[in-house]
Amino acid sequence: MKKSMDGILMFLILSILLACTNEKDDFARVYPNLLPSEGHKYSLQAVGKKMTFDLLQENNITNVGPITNTSSFESLNEQYPKLELKKEPAFIIFDENGLVLKTYDYKEMIDYLQNPDK
Repeated sequence: MKKSMDGILMFLILSILLACTNEKDDFARVYPNLLPSEGHKYSLQAVGKKMTFDLLQENNITNVGPITNTSSFESLNEQYPKLELKKEPAFIIFDENGLVLKTYDYKEMIDYLQNPDK
């Protein structure tokens, strides 16, 4: 009996350690389709303001793919309730590990994508 309890305890400890070392956040686990496509550092969800690759390139931003545009924050909240958006326009940026920025300010989104290491 003691050996089986030791085995269960060891399994639980390992499970906890593995869960803690996983760098991905809840968004990455629950909504993996929000993460960037291969070869890109970020993905962008834009709500209430249409974003394009051309618009990003005008701001010297080339590290984004894909861009998803949605017309209302309510519809995006229905699809992704964990985003908890309050208004539009809204800009949500993800890297390979999950959410990195949620903002309602266009300039803040542009600044982040221009200087992500700041």
